[in-house]
Amino acid sequence: MMRNSYGLQLLMFFILLGAAVLCESRVVKVPTGPLVRVEGQSVSIRCNVSDYQGPRDQDFEWSLILESGDVQLVSTFDPSYPDSSVKDRVNSGDMTVKKLSDASAELIIRKVRASDSAIYRCSTPSTDSVTTGNYYADVELSVIGDTLRVVPAIPQPVVFEGESLELHCNASRAYTLNTFLSVTWSIKKEANSLEEILTFGPDGEMKVGPNFVQRYSDGGLLLDLRGGVFFGLVLKGVRPQDQGSYVCTAREWTRQPGAGRNWHKILERSEEMGNVAVTPLGHVCGTEYVETGKNYTFTPIVTGVKETILWKFSNNKVVEFELKDTNWYLKIEDVLILKLENSHL
Repeated sequence: MMRNSYGLQLLMFFILLGAAVLCESRVVKVPTGPLVRVEGQSVSIRCNVSDYQGPRDQDFEWSLILESGDVQLVSTFDPSYPDSSVKDRVNSGDMTVKKLSDASAELIIRKVRASDSAIYRCSTPSTDSVTTGNYYADVELSVIGDTLRVVPAIPQPVVFEGESLELHCNASRAYTLNTFLSVTWSIKKEANSLEEILTFGPDGEMKVGPNFVQRYSDGGLLLDLRGGVFFGLVLKGVRPQDQGSYVCTAREWTRQPGAGRNWHKILERSEEMGNVAVTPLGHVCGTEYVETGKNYTFTPIVTGVKETILWKFSNNKVVEFELKDTNWYLKIEDVLILKLENSHL
């Protein structure tokens, strides 16, 4: 009876010991792939280790997994680790490993090449008393070409207050699986930083800048999506505060597998569309009564250099002076006279 009891206790001891060992099985993790990145850009791949025994500070090694055999890249503890085929890149700093903490490190490629598309392995030398768990983890890196293009279209340099302003931007890229495009319109006023007007994408949704929400809701701000690569911005009822330099920014994104709705930007390219000046319209304060058949002169107070002059009636153009030419729109020039020296009508 005592022997059976002793045997049962011994069995329980080994079960608990095995459970303790399993609870401390080493775990090496890298991001879920494939990781899509753009040729010529910087790439960093993080590697973490947990549930290990031994020293708190762990070492890491990175290698390429090829059909022809493994290629050693970089190590946190062995300077002779790199293969001869990558030594020049390691010595130049194009390929490095950086410790982020005792239990994490990242592989950094400063300017990734198309030929760098491969399976990358992060390994951790064992410091455990018992070999258990996983000591390496693999991730696929897919390098795509840099095909993102933003083509500017110079806007109308001067618009009058109350008119509509249309800005054109062509943003394109070569389609690649698991990559997405977003386009942002921004404005820069004098020495101020860029202010976002609106963004379309990468998830097909519209995001409007905080200072333009009401205007967008009222229909005074539109994004013209004619299909293809065209992303136009339309401002209705232009205001003096719309004056500034407009910028179109295209970004290419990827969504990491297993990362939920988190987006990773892989490339960005911006182009200034040019400056737009808004000419304020004069406003009549008060009411004037004129006897039928009598002459009357509108006398706005205009200061500064007059490059253009525009008179409107009921929001319709009456006469416009621009680039030394005078254009009459209501065909009543025989009863109206525009004085260029002071803009009187």
